[in-house]
Amino acid sequence: MVLSAADYLILAAYLAAVVWTGLRAAGRREAGSEDYILAGRTLTLPSFVATLVPSFYGGTLGVGEYTYRYGISNWLAQGAPYYLFSLLYAALVAGRIRESQGLTIPDHLERAYGRKTAALAAFLVFLLASPADEALMLGTLAQWVTGWPLWLCLLMALVAAAGFLFAGGLRADVWANRLEFLVMFGGFSLILPFAVLRAGGTGFLAANLPPSHLNWTGGKPPLFLMTWLFLALWTFVDPAFHQRVCAAKDAATARRGICVSVLFWAAFDFLTTTTGLYARAMLPDLQEPLQAYPALASHLLPSGVRGLCLAGVASTPLAALGSTSFLSAVSLGRDAAGRVWTMRAEDEEAWVRRGLLATCVLSFVLALALPSVVALWYAVGSVVIPGLLIPLTASYFPALRPGPRGARACSLAGCLTSSAAWALGSSAPFYPGLAASAVVYLLALTQR
Repeated sequence: MVLSAADYLILAAYLAAVVWTGLRAAGRREAGSEDYILAGRTLTLPSFVATLVPSFYGGTLGVGEYTYRYGISNWLAQGAPYYLFSLLYAALVAGRIRESQGLTIPDHLERAYGRKTAALAAFLVFLLASPADEALMLGTLAQWVTGWPLWLCLLMALVAAAGFLFAGGLRADVWANRLEFLVMFGGFSLILPFAVLRAGGTGFLAANLPPSHLNWTGGKPPLFLMTWLFLALWTFVDPAFHQRVCAAKDAATARRGICVSVLFWAAFDFLTTTTGLYARAMLPDLQEPLQAYPALASHLLPSGVRGLCLAGVASTPLAALGSTSFLSAVSLGRDAAGRVWTMRAEDEEAWVRRGLLATCVLSFVLALALPSVVALWYAVGSVVIPGLLIPLTASYFPALRPGPRGARACSLAGCLTSSAAWALGSSAPFYPGLAASAVVYLLALTQR
């Protein structure tokens, strides 16, 4: 990509502003694990929405990749299912989570099933929260802009995003998210009008897209789309959702905040999906669909505006990279290590920082080993979610809980079965994993 000095200046200024905002917040935090992990449980409705929208969305370049490959089926795969399950989450469990006293998902599971189940869950949450996909998105974008090797761009993205989290925790992340929220909408609000003015409206898309791209299935078999529907159950086990709900000032703020966030996600999906369609129609021969948005920006936008658009493209993966890095670090450093070794409360922050280093290393390796955002989502979600979904969801309703051994067996059955199916080449390992987990869960209920 050819960028002007103005474009580079805008991008540099934006990144500097994000880091400065995070560091400024870090200087205002209070001592204690609750402030470090949950920002003191003080998030108001605007702050809740401004942090949940970019941190949970995260996969902007992945949406571009999917839309470039399969068209408007993106709405069925990565849009509508998440709206549905987010609203169910708000209605069914958000209040219960906020009224609990734990800080994390493993804390909650320990109260429901005991310490061993919590330790297993901590490891699974660590894998689920791994920011490999966000690191890959930012690394790919940086590679596109600079021409540097992917490994170097990945390393830079991880270091830049995680830097202020060492000192500031969730409070620093939330402050940075506020800025990222504004820029993500601003960037895509710029590129789409340019595409429409240059190429035309729906008539141009209909004439220049493969017929499958304007089909709700995208030419993919129903099983493929159904898997994405079930993967949206990710919402119920997503540590970012859980953390933000716990950090809200009260249960009503958490419930309302999720509902408002769904509206913003729908609006942003319209911007990103439509932009992805224009990328496919105007640039049909891209070798790397993950670069659909940057390539379209380079093709359409003048100097300066191009930098603003790229800042918008980078905003959601940057926000999600910070959020998921911190969550993964908490899961490994506090929740897993703290249940294996005896840990004093005053040592928790230090262990979280060690977990952050481990998280960055794992993400670096995964992003290089599996360089597709969509593939990373699919692989991690298909393996981990079947192990967490049923025991975690049941834990919110005491009458539906299995015993501690049953919960662990349910979790292990889901993960191991889906992992085996994936290793054997299954295109949908999620299903056998969830089926195995469900069978073990029902058996555990009968023996409770």
